[in-house]
Amino acid sequence: MRSLSLLVVVALAMAGCARFDDRLSDPFTPAPGPGMGAAPPSSPPGVPPPSSTPREGEPEPPPEPGPCVDPDPAVIATCLDPAVAVAGLGEKALVAEATGGVTIVSVDSPPEDFGRVEPRAGRVAAVAPSPDFAQDRLVYLLVVGDGASRVERLARGDAPRTVAELAPAETGGLAFVDDVLTVGVGSELLRFPGFTGIGRAEAPEIVARDLGRITGLCTHRSDLYLSAVTDRGAVVRTPDRLIWTWPDQRSAGGCAAAEDSLSLALPDGERADTLPLAGGAARGQPEALAEGRYGRITGLAAVGDGVLLGGTTNNSGGSPVPTDDRAVILPRTGEGGGDART
Repeated sequence: MRSLSLLVVVALAMAGCARFDDRLSDPFTPAPGPGMGAAPPSSPPGVPPPSSTPREGEPEPPPEPGPCVDPDPAVIATCLDPAVAVAGLGEKALVAEATGGVTIVSVDSPPEDFGRVEPRAGRVAAVAPSPDFAQDRLVYLLVVGDGASRVERLARGDAPRTVAELAPAETGGLAFVDDVLTVGVGSELLRFPGFTGIGRAEAPEIVARDLGRITGLCTHRSDLYLSAVTDRGAVVRTPDRLIWTWPDQRSAGGCAAAEDSLSLALPDGERADTLPLAGGAARGQPEALAEGRYGRITGLAAVGDGVLLGGTTNNSGGSPVPTDDRAVILPRTGEGGGDART
C-alpha cells in the first residue's frame, strides 16, 4: 500500500477533477477599443522589458488554484455528487454517484465520464463492471428507493437498459461472483445464474435472507462478503456467518476484500476499518484508515494490489469542503495525506 501511496504523490500533477468550469480556464480578452491595434509602448531606456518566464534558477510559480483542485495528493477525483459506490477495475476504478453519474478514476490519468443512469426519485446504491468489461465495456448499477429496485446495464454512449426488477428497498449491493450476477436488496441476497449479459435477468435464486440492511457486496476470487446494518450494529459477513460487528456504528457503506483482509466503510465514523483475515475469519482487531480526514467515507473498493479507494458522501449529510465529494486513496493511520476539515 505504501508503494501506491508514493505513486499517488507523483501523480498529483496529473490527477484531474471530475468536473471543470471552462470559464475559469479561458484566457481573459479585453473588449476591443481605440488603440487595440497599436504596438505596445516601448520600455524606457535602460529598463529591460518584463518577462513572463522565470529566470534561470528561479522556481516555477505555483499553479492557479481552481474550484475543483484538491491539494491532497491522495485525492484523485473531486467535485462529485455523493460518491456512494466504488468498484475496482484493475488499476482503475468505477465511481458511482447517488444521482446516477459513473466516472472512471485512476491515479495516473484525469477522471473520465463513463455515462449516466436516471434514478428518478431514487438513488444509485451500487456499481459493478461486467466480468468481460475489457471486451464488452458494460457497467451494472443498482437503483433503489423509487418503487421496484432496478439493475441497470450501462454502455458508453448508449441509453441504460433495465435488466432486472426486484423488491423495493432503500439499500443494496451488486457484484459478479464467478461471473454470476449477484444482488443484495434490503435483507435478501439473490443470484441470476442464467444471465449472460444479454436480455433480461430472470429466475433469481435466493442465496440467503434476513441478513440485515445490506449496504454493499465485495468479492475476492470466489469468496463473497457483504456489509450490512443490523440490530447489533454495522457488520461484515459471508452469506452464512458473521465475521465482525461494530455495535457503536449504526451506518455502513461498501466493503472491500483482499487475500488477507476485509474492509468496511463507516460513514458516521468518518473512516474505513480493515480487519486482518485468515481462513475467512478475523485474526485481530480492526485498523482504522483515514479517520476524520475525508468525512463520510461510503464507497469502498480494492484497486490494483489491494490499495483501498474510498468515495465520500459529504454532500448528503456530512460537512463538505469545497472539493467534495471526492474519490481518495485511503492512507493508513499516520501515513501521508491530510484533509483540512476546518
